Amino acid sequence: MKYDAVIFDVSDTLIEYSPNYAQIYGDRLRGLGYQISDKKAKEISKEVNWAIGRQTHKEQCGSPSISEEELIKLLDETALLCITNNKDSIKSHMKTLNKVEIPKQEMKIITGVFDVLNILKCNYRLGIVSNHYTWLMEYLKESGLAAYFESIIISEVVGVAKPNIRIMQIILDELQLEANKCLYVGDQPLDVLCSKQIGMDCVWINPDNVNLPISIPFNEDYRIDELSELLNIL
Repeated sequence: MKYDAVIFDVSDTLIEYSPNYAQIYGDRLRGLGYQISDKKAKEISKEVNWAIGRQTHKEQCGSPSISEEELIKLLDETALLCITNNKDSIKSHMKTLNKVEIPKQEMKIITGVFDVLNILKCNYRLGIVSNHYTWLMEYLKESGLAAYFESIIISEVVGVAKPNIRIMQIILDELQLEANKCLYVGDQPLDVLCSKQIGMDCVWINPDNVNLPISIPFNEDYRIDELSELLNIL
């Protein structure tokens, strides 16, 4: 076998959120009077996720942490910049959005995840590297997902997050494997960037067939629409 281990992201790879960012920010912008198609909403959600990743990276590099309120403003501005560059419009819209509550998201395991993991666990060591909060571990245990994974690395627990490759090195050390013996599976450009920087091959779950940001000097090794297609690679 080419790989000894398969390492997964969590959000939108193993679990999904309802409502998701496409729904949340599509609705927020529609509330301002913009015509936002489902396709455009998905594009905006990618930019929102990318903004979260950039902010996380800044904080890991020593920049001050921002509050939840500041993060919401950052993401609203990111979404607005996807549809207008007019500074006055953005300023006005930000005031309006500040009064609109963000809906609470619920988590659920993506359909088919257990089927894939049950097949993979017979031949591969499995791990998780996720930019997430400490409470994720409890969810993984309660949902039954944790039992499939030999190593679970959560950014808030270890104090470092993707795209910093130190978070990948932590799981490599725990598994006692070289990067080229591991395949990373994720849905975000940051997943491609971080895994390729340390020398892993990467599967990018990209059902919308978007391109990587030009700031990422790598390409994914494999591109799939959904997790079940991973079995065609391994």
